[in-house]
Amino acid sequence: MSEKGKAILAYIFTWIGGLIVLFGMKDNTRNTKLHAAQAIIIGIGYMILFAVYRFIPIYIPFFSTIVYGLYAVCIIIGIVKANKEEDPELPVIGGIAKSIFGKKIDE
Repeated sequence: MSEKGKAILAYIFTWIGGLIVLFGMKDNTRNTKLHAAQAIIIGIGYMILFAVYRFIPIYIPFFSTIVYGLYAVCIIIGIVKANKEEDPELPVIGGIAKSIFGKKIDE
């Protein structure tokens, strides 16, 4: 599978795909590893936001729509960057991914 295909696969299946690409597949380039790490951060961040929201006793109108829209935009931007083979780092998400998975990305 091509590096572009691996990165797109990671974004499509978010945190599960990211884990498979980052830890399961060998001989990935640094950019592919960064795409996979960002996919993990996007997927887990989405799940954490909804888990926290369920425990808040306040109703926020359109919260789920806004969060899902932001999630979808991040995934689409990641897929477009992977497809065009541009610099893979997404704003904010890239920095978080580098701080958590830095050693694995730089291997």
